Amino acid sequence: MSVTTEGSEEISIQVTRETRQAFKIKQIFTNINESLTRKRDQNIVKIHIPGLDKVDKYVREAIHNEYNAQIIDNDIFIRYDGGNKENIHCELRNSARTHNPIWYATPNMICVAGGNDYRPDVGVWFQRPTFLQRQNPIVHQRPPPNVWIEVFFNEDPDRQNVLDRIARVQQIHVIEFVRIALPQLSGPYRQNPFPAGASTHVIPENDQNARPSRAPYLIYWDVNDTP
Repeated sequence: MSVTTEGSEEISIQVTRETRQAFKIKQIFTNINESLTRKRDQNIVKIHIPGLDKVDKYVREAIHNEYNAQIIDNDIFIRYDGGNKENIHCELRNSARTHNPIWYATPNMICVAGGNDYRPDVGVWFQRPTFLQRQNPIVHQRPPPNVWIEVFFNEDPDRQNVLDRIARVQQIHVIEFVRIALPQLSGPYRQNPFPAGASTHVIPENDQNARPSRAPYLIYWDVNDTP
C-alpha cells in the first residue's frame, strides 16, 4: 500500500535543493582552504573558482560568512587587514556617525553591485538598510553605500586591488569614493604635527588614476566621478 502526502513533492524538491547547496558549499570551502594553505604569507588572496558566478545567493552568502570574502565574477578575494588598519576603519566609522547620527556607518559590511558582492572597508548609507538587508545582505541585496571608503597600503597587490575594485563599481552606481593610502612602516604611525594645516590639493590633468608616489595621501571622487 502506498500513501501520498499532500505537499510531499514540494518537500522533496526543497530537500534536494538544500542537499545540492550543502555539497556545493563544502566543495568550494575545500578549494578555498587548499588555496589559503599555499598562500599564507599574502595579505590579499585571490582564488579563481570556475562557475562561481552561477552559484545561488545562499551559497555566496555562506562563503562571505565563513571567509569575510568578496566575490567578483569567478574570483574570491580574501584580505587580511591587521589591527592597525582595522583601528582606522573604526575611527572612520565613529567620525561619520558623529558627523551625522542619522547615517548608517559600519566597517566591512557586504553590499551587492552589478551581480558581484563587495565589502567596503567602511560604508556610509544615508538611509539605513532594512533589517533583512543587514541580516542577510546578499540574499536580500543590500545596495552599495552612498560613501565608500577604502584604506590600503601604498604597494601592490593591496593598492591595485582597491583601484580595480572601485573602477568596476564606478560604472554601475553614483557613489562618493574616499581612498586613504598608508605607508608600509615597521613601526607605529606618527601623529600629524600640523593637524590644522591645509592639505595639498592635486588634480590630475590627463590621468584620473594618477596619484602621489609616497603615502600617506587621500583620493576623493565625488558622485560625478570628478577627482
